[in-house]
Amino acid sequence: MRPLIPVLLAAAALAEPAVPSPQAAWDTRAALVLVGNLGRTSAGDAYEDTLASAHADPVHEGLAFGGAELFGRMGRDWADGRLEVVAAFHVDRHPGEPTESELEELHAEWSRDALRFRAGIFQAPLGLTNTLHAHAWTFANAPLFLGRFLGPDSLRNPGAQVAWEADPGKSLWTLAIQRATGDTAFSFRASHEGEAYLGRVHDAGLGSGPLVTLRNERAYRLGEGAALASGVSVAAGDNATGGATWIGAWDLEWRRERGEGRWVALESELLYRDYEARAGLDSLGAPVAADRLQDLAVALSASAGLGDGWTAALRAERAVPLDRGAFEAAGRDADREARTRLSPLVSWQAADGLLLRLQYDHDRSPAFGTEDSVWLKVQWTLGRH
Repeated sequence: MRPLIPVLLAAAALAEPAVPSPQAAWDTRAALVLVGNLGRTSAGDAYEDTLASAHADPVHEGLAFGGAELFGRMGRDWADGRLEVVAAFHVDRHPGEPTESELEELHAEWSRDALRFRAGIFQAPLGLTNTLHAHAWTFANAPLFLGRFLGPDSLRNPGAQVAWEADPGKSLWTLAIQRATGDTAFSFRASHEGEAYLGRVHDAGLGSGPLVTLRNERAYRLGEGAALASGVSVAAGDNATGGATWIGAWDLEWRRERGEGRWVALESELLYRDYEARAGLDSLGAPVAADRLQDLAVALSASAGLGDGWTAALRAERAVPLDRGAFEAAGRDADREARTRLSPLVSWQAADGLLLRLQYDHDRSPAFGTEDSVWLKVQWTLGRH
């Protein structure tokens, strides 16, 4: 029944104007985001397994359904604060495969003055990209580090979170405690569907304890029209080998408004993962020695608003292992191999709710050589959330 909740919210909000009524105890909003892709890639059918970072990435050549996201939000004043219930539901279908649907987010949040409390299913406050749904990405696909460190569905799970403004408008602290098991806890207690990962089979029952994430965000004023924001966060918990994992993230955003839809922005996001892999067995049952694996990934982007709904952007990415595990003596692990991607993009807000993105990707890695891809992504949003 739970996946029906956002559907019902959306139906109610899209059927009626999203304007709070004085007689209504709750005000509601909902949005439906539909995505279509048209693409061409030199990797062909291998793109999904070798190049894609997230399930929301365009992965198939030709015309394909890119998925649908359904959002619902209900809010009201309660206990001298503001209470909101948020739900997000994702539907996806790849050619030749059955339709998949998933409840991505369902939580209640109460806020009052500088404090916010949240409980339910939500995305861990680690970095920038992990806290955004796919429709809010600037680029047509996710950065490399998302799939490599946080998993194709991002890092999210049931739990509780508290956030407080230590310095209103300038500093925000967030602490989240979430379940550390399941596919959405990719670098933690995920079983990886029984397949070998980092050279060994994982068992979610080998670890214990929750996933804990701490984040601090700071905002700076740099004069009229310019702003700078930075964030530092860390997520820590046991992994499914019985060892421990921690992921650190640092992000920086600078933006300057120039008026009339014109602006320039720079953004960087860097993630580091320390993965303690205990001794275990590989997929054939052979013993594997313990490893401590360290990996680094960075994404840098520059973007500009050109006016009349046009935006141009360029993203450069690099993901590298900082060491080699003992299990890689027989051959390097493609999941950890160094990789570079360069992605220029142009987008156009053609009409209210209609967004078109044209992006080129140049991927390079010793694991697969060089691949080139072109994607046209059409996104249509109905309602608001």
